[in-house]
Amino acid sequence: MQMIDFNPADPAFVADPYPTYRRLRDEAPVWQDPGSGLWLVTRFSGVERATADYAAFSSSKGNVVQDSPTRVGKTLGSIDPPRHDELRRIIQRGLGNARIEAMLPGIRAELADCMERLSERRECDFIADISQPILFGALGRMLGLDAAAAIRATELTKGLFHQDDGPLGSILPPETFQEIARFLRDQLDNRKQERGDDLISVLLNAKEDGAPLSDEEIVANVSTVLMAGNASIGHFFPNVMHALWCHPDQRRTLIEDPSRIPAAIDEAVRWDTSTQCFARQVVQEVEIDGTRIPADSRAIIFYASANRDERVIPDPDRFDINRARVRHFGFGMGPHFCAGANAARMMLKEIMRELLPFLGDYDLDTGRAKRVSHIMVRGFANLPISW
Repeated sequence: MQMIDFNPADPAFVADPYPTYRRLRDEAPVWQDPGSGLWLVTRFSGVERATADYAAFSSSKGNVVQDSPTRVGKTLGSIDPPRHDELRRIIQRGLGNARIEAMLPGIRAELADCMERLSERRECDFIADISQPILFGALGRMLGLDAAAAIRATELTKGLFHQDDGPLGSILPPETFQEIARFLRDQLDNRKQERGDDLISVLLNAKEDGAPLSDEEIVANVSTVLMAGNASIGHFFPNVMHALWCHPDQRRTLIEDPSRIPAAIDEAVRWDTSTQCFARQVVQEVEIDGTRIPADSRAIIFYASANRDERVIPDPDRFDINRARVRHFGFGMGPHFCAGANAARMMLKEIMRELLPFLGDYDLDTGRAKRVSHIMVRGFANLPISW
């Protein structure tokens, strides 16, 4: 077996996993970690195959390294087609462009309040003072949460990817998964009495109109929206700001020409995606890049590594908002392409158009910043910023 120094708890890996990904792609693109027994798939070709071939790489035992029984078999990420496709069509009703457009005035108001609070300051924690309030406000509106419920949702998801279960462990303690389910079940019961213009109400209306959807599936998928909004866009937004801080010339370009912001978002989600990998259950023996993975194995498919694969993407370590459009896995690929990708793009475009001129030539104190230490996510727990 090829010897690879793979230690996701190593501070050097947490700070920059991309050199390790490169070595894996070059020397062992399909490799079994002797410590965990997990199979790591890192080349573009292998990741592309795994995302498309759900007959071999099943999501039916969850897409998180250690998934929760409260989610498995009920969410988009933990079922395969054809049920996945049926459920996705229902859930997309609540995530369409018109619904996101309707949320944008609220996001603009939240952003204006945020900038007003910071108008007399010249530094803050980007996570606690900017990204979390704005994004959790947006999630609250999407789910129809009142002020008290939004605060409760924030508290319940605060520990996501931050507990002490290690970089390959559960993303939340089991009791917290159950608390989130109870919280959302209460929200569901409230909507049964009084509907609103929110995702829970949309799904309830679809169920009553005959869509094959159970209450448990509504709760599980709404919990995914809540947690994915925190774990993906909640980490991706700071990653975008970090990428632009590393490339101040491109940051200035966006301030001068905001029409380039969508291209910057697309390049940033390729260059440093917050969702580094997902898990799959290998249900039948399969060969990828010359290596056989036996049936009943657990595989981790590394989107972030595939996004830097020079076999497919020219000069992949370079961040360039003017890069010609390339296929990548920043929002996934295949049947499990991120259902909220367009919502994330639309919200971030709106936020960055106003926030970048406000912050101007900002500086990040990466020496005091703390990164999230979990194999699935790349992002910051805190990120000091000054302007």
